[in-house]
Amino acid sequence: MRRVAALLAVLGLALVALVGCGPAPSAVGPRFEVSEEPSGVWEPIHVRVVALPPGARVTLSASTLDGALWKSQAVYIVPSSGVVDLDTEAPIQAPFTGADGMGLFWSLGTASGASATSAQQWGGASMSVDLEAVVDGRRVAARRIHRVGLTSVAPSRAVFDDGITGDYFQPATASPAPEPAVLVLDGTDPGAPTGVLAASTLAAMGYPALAFSTYGSAGELNMVRTLPAERVVAALNWLREQPGVDPRRVYVFGTSRGAQLALWTAVAHPELVYGAIAPAGTTGLVCPSPVPGPAVTVGGAWVPCVSGTRDVTRASVLDLTRIRGPVVLGCAGQDEQLDNACTWMDVAAAVRPAHGGDAYVHAPDATHLFYVPPYTPLYLPPPPAAQATEAARVSLWSAIARALDVRGP
Repeated sequence: MRRVAALLAVLGLALVALVGCGPAPSAVGPRFEVSEEPSGVWEPIHVRVVALPPGARVTLSASTLDGALWKSQAVYIVPSSGVVDLDTEAPIQAPFTGADGMGLFWSLGTASGASATSAQQWGGASMSVDLEAVVDGRRVAARRIHRVGLTSVAPSRAVFDDGITGDYFQPATASPAPEPAVLVLDGTDPGAPTGVLAASTLAAMGYPALAFSTYGSAGELNMVRTLPAERVVAALNWLREQPGVDPRRVYVFGTSRGAQLALWTAVAHPELVYGAIAPAGTTGLVCPSPVPGPAVTVGGAWVPCVSGTRDVTRASVLDLTRIRGPVVLGCAGQDEQLDNACTWMDVAAAVRPAHGGDAYVHAPDATHLFYVPPYTPLYLPPPPAAQATEAARVSLWSAIARALDVRGP
């Protein structure tokens, strides 16, 4: 995922504001080495422990306190180099398998087994994480690291303008050149409101983003679940006019039920939309159920939509050839909300010719919420699906970062 160098000063200021700095790493003997300090919650870091006794069993743990103690740990055999690099060494005992540099972070859990369901705690807020290395029951190294929350680096403001309702997120440091911007269709998953989290993550990556309340002033689904096209067009025009936004490279982002809305918007308005990001949903416009009605209206009239999600043909998917820029799609093989999501994606991929920046993330063992930003336990399912879902999140958000870097005409 792209790192934004201009945010380093902001991260440094946020670190000063944090309290409880913990023990500093020793210059000699076993110690933790961390690539980024502080780091953002939206980005990975590289952790290794050096000067360990070769052949020893070392238990590495991570913990953070926020209402409850969240902890994870993994046991490694120290190689002959005396260095355990979390990116390359596989643990012999852990809540994950194989080498996973961020495994200790996304596998954090409580003794009670409580789920991580607070986007503010696991995205918005800054946090301290204590790392510890234990050999033969004795702590040999410890270090406290700081993960800077999205609230510190992606300030937002509420938008109430010309019928538009949403939250606008701007990168904390302005880019010298106009950047791509993203319209995030919020309000499509009332059980897991991830639109604001996605928009703030995009802003932390350097891209202005408008989390647009798709179905109403509070972003809540109504019984009809119909999107008037005029509202999304107004939101796109508003976003294109913001300072620092490149109006030639505006993307739409929708997940789950919002995926089809993002794709429809990009297909219907190529003059306003450059690319589309639409994982975990259908690639055709499906009429809402159980009450029959339109998914989208234009001037009050129905836009044609297909009935149900079972019959997936070339005729039922949207004409993605009309999208000028990159398209990022993704599907989970264990999707509990749309069990044929990969069929929808595969048919769409067959319809659209290869295009620079396109990505199709196929995650056979992941579950529905694989589109949440990675590196935290937020909304992860129980093991063993947790690791597959986290891996899919890393793949998807890496593809999103690459697509946003594609330069259009």
